[in-house]
Amino acid sequence: MQFTSKVKITGAKRFKDTVEGVLYDSTKIYVDVPLNDQNGNAVGCATNEIQWGNSDNFAKIAGLTFPFPAEVTMEMVTNGKTNKTVVLEVKPLAPIPAKPAA
Repeated sequence: MQFTSKVKITGAKRFKDTVEGVLYDSTKIYVDVPLNDQNGNAVGCATNEIQWGNSDNFAKIAGLTFPFPAEVTMEMVTNGKTNKTVVLEVKPLAPIPAKPAA
């Protein structure tokens, strides 16, 4: 099941390395998600980690200034027992300035 949502991306992390003979290659983005405030015990947002393919995706947003708004296409997948959300595409919404050169 695919869906598109507007989110605030607060960070990103890539990992590409071999650990005990197994290659790991991934990018994760971190997005603000509203806390469930229905019972009055929570307010605001928490940051949720979502898988976004391999480490090549990191370069697509690494030069942007964080946090930034984006339209993200995601897909909910399952192994039959648990559900997982994966990111398929990230489109920054506003003209996002690049990080200042160090």
